[in-house]
Amino acid sequence: MRRMGLLFLLIVTVAVGTYVAYVYSIIYRGNSCFVKGDYDRAIEAYTKAFKLSPGRAKEYVKRGLAYREKGEIDPAIEDLTTAIELDPGDSRAYKERGVAYGKKEEYDLEIDDYTKAIELDPQYAVAYFNRGIANARRREHGRAIEDYTKAIELDPHYAKAHNNRGFVHFREQSFDQAIEDYAKAIELDPHYANAYNNRGLVYFEREQYDRAIEDYNKAIELDPELAMAYNNRGVLYLRQGNYDRAIEEYNKAIERDPELAMAYYSLGLTHLDLGEINMAVPNLLTACGMGHKFACDKMIEIDDAGSP
Repeated sequence: MRRMGLLFLLIVTVAVGTYVAYVYSIIYRGNSCFVKGDYDRAIEAYTKAFKLSPGRAKEYVKRGLAYREKGEIDPAIEDLTTAIELDPGDSRAYKERGVAYGKKEEYDLEIDDYTKAIELDPQYAVAYFNRGIANARRREHGRAIEDYTKAIELDPHYAKAHNNRGFVHFREQSFDQAIEDYAKAIELDPHYANAYNNRGLVYFEREQYDRAIEDYNKAIELDPELAMAYNNRGVLYLRQGNYDRAIEEYNKAIERDPELAMAYYSLGLTHLDLGEINMAVPNLLTACGMGHKFACDKMIEIDDAGSP
């Protein structure tokens, strides 16, 4: 009888072990699909894992991220909220939900989640970094600088934090500090195209055009698809009176990013300066339609000037 009991226990143990291994194989498949960018299959795998083994907080986070990558923000928030309910101490779940709220432009909720993540894990450099982005977006520059500075304190090799803090300094017209931050970002990551592009903006504002063009050129060399660098180089050429090269750069920017409103605006202004109103208006209208305020204002000026 005892042998029968031991045999039964062994069978149950093996069965449970096999079942658990099966669940983990499904989760592994979901993870693999996520890494490959196959988010539909990742979601399918995680959903199957939940049915077999409910209450898996980490996998709710993963499925939430898959939804978020697909642009399905509401189900992403729902999954991340479930993960938080299952594990209220998961700082990452709060951070990731904060990112999702940011995509919905629910900025108060976004900042609340980053703050909660920091409360749970005071060493969470990425949470400080993300909150810095949110504060910068709201033009709360002092708070943004504080957050980026804390992220750098926690991770001295955080090149993106130096770059972003540099951009806030640039907005504040603290050009020396901006250049210092961009230089540090480049030192930490010599292939950081955005840092070169952003430093070029500072040199442009200082009318140090040779240095600006060097940085724009380097940014494009590192990332030939960086549309904003082409736009910025076009603005510099326009400042120097080289209209043909400016237009060429704006068109290159648009080729690489057809949603870059700034490039259409810049192109429209350049044609306007040349007196080419028929070429200026379509570009300004496109930029205005994308939400570029200055393009809309310029169209109002043009309409007013054309009114009898």
